Amino acid sequence: MGFEELLDEVGGFGFFQLRNVALLALPRVLLPLHFLLPIFLSAVPAHHCALPGTPDNFSHQDAWLEARLPREPDGTFSSCLRFAHLRTLPNTTLGREAQSPGELEGEPSTVPCSQGWEYDRSELSSTIVTEWDLVCERRGLNRVASTFFFLGVLVGAVVFGYLSDRWLTLHNPFAGLGGAVYCWWLTWVPESARWLLTQGRVEEAQRYLLHCARLNGRPVGEDSLSQEALNRVSTGEQVVPRPSYLDLFRTPQIRHISLCCMVVWFAVNFSYYGLSLDSSGLRLNVYQTQLLFGAVELPSKLMVCLLVRRVGRRLTQAGTLLGAALTFGIRSLVSSEASSWSTALVVMGKGFSEAAFTTVYLFTSELYPTVLRPTGMGLTALVGRLGGSLAPLAVLLDGVWLSLPKLVYGGIALLAACTALLLPETRQAQLPETIQDVERKRLAPIHSGICVIFKALSRTLFLNEF
Repeated sequence: MGFEELLDEVGGFGFFQLRNVALLALPRVLLPLHFLLPIFLSAVPAHHCALPGTPDNFSHQDAWLEARLPREPDGTFSSCLRFAHLRTLPNTTLGREAQSPGELEGEPSTVPCSQGWEYDRSELSSTIVTEWDLVCERRGLNRVASTFFFLGVLVGAVVFGYLSDRWLTLHNPFAGLGGAVYCWWLTWVPESARWLLTQGRVEEAQRYLLHCARLNGRPVGEDSLSQEALNRVSTGEQVVPRPSYLDLFRTPQIRHISLCCMVVWFAVNFSYYGLSLDSSGLRLNVYQTQLLFGAVELPSKLMVCLLVRRVGRRLTQAGTLLGAALTFGIRSLVSSEASSWSTALVVMGKGFSEAAFTTVYLFTSELYPTVLRPTGMGLTALVGRLGGSLAPLAVLLDGVWLSLPKLVYGGIALLAACTALLLPETRQAQLPETIQDVERKRLAPIHSGICVIFKALSRTLFLNEF
């Protein structure tokens, strides 16, 4: 008897499994809130150079600033420069200060902010930007802070994933609040019976399986799940070698799937977080922007549910990435003054990016065989987090060319769309169980395609001889 037969014995997928899915979904709902924290922690409020002698009650503040701050091409006051000397304004009283005799004719010279910045705190009272002045020539440090946040997520996933599999489940005697919460959570979410059998913990696995059968309405006696039967299953599970990350690159088809999925996961995270973390130019505050982004995610997921069943996983993945790439490209051509068009394109791009993110989880899990599925998902998710870590840094490319970040995001998404087309379709296909299943199923079409190519080349060469 194998473990699959044990699951059938206790009722298959029933109330027990549905309850566990609901319990595990609760922390999943909170997880995106943490991933999007840099949007608020690293927000850059409107700012300009700190100017000494600012009047407390001055009715003509814009005129006062006009004499001291240059304007950007879009008409706003400069955030990083001020005039070296006061600029004379016609028919305007600037207080007791007079124009410096050192000012030359023509356009006044400008200098960087030397006394810090003044920030608009009406929307956000404090961020890491306002605390440490991470603006202008130091704005790169703000992006680096977001990168470190995602690198921390990456390292934490690797370290704590390993600990939860190798150590935490074997030693639960934690002290303090963390241990209390962990033991309380285990009372609701049971340990994996299959994992317990692989570790030789037969009695615990038997207890969980009996509990599963009772909740599924399939009460079975201990004879049906006897220790002898479970010992045989445990022995069979333990002799199966534990897969490693090297197994993802040993055979041709698995290697092909792994490399393509790594590119797709990198691009999905890179474009998604690049768009989510940089919403400049929308002329909306940070709360309005996130409300708009959140509103478009639900229809995007519903669209994915429809498309993966009608057109398949591969075309859905490629199409959503292509849509995201096009929105990035068109945004680079739209004038900054067309705020309504820019907002519409950003919302569309967010919808396509969210759809691509939703699809990649389903598609990748169906590509890998059962024996390599957790390992493959772990590796591709790791590469995806690397893409999310690098996404904030790409914004700094606007110092080279204003539209370059959008072209980089769009170009990588376009590359991934083409890469997704190289993957096999999994719609209505039986999920592979072993590596051999993947190799046998995919090698035959490739061999036939190579034969067709060689025949066409030989025919062309033969005709050219005459």
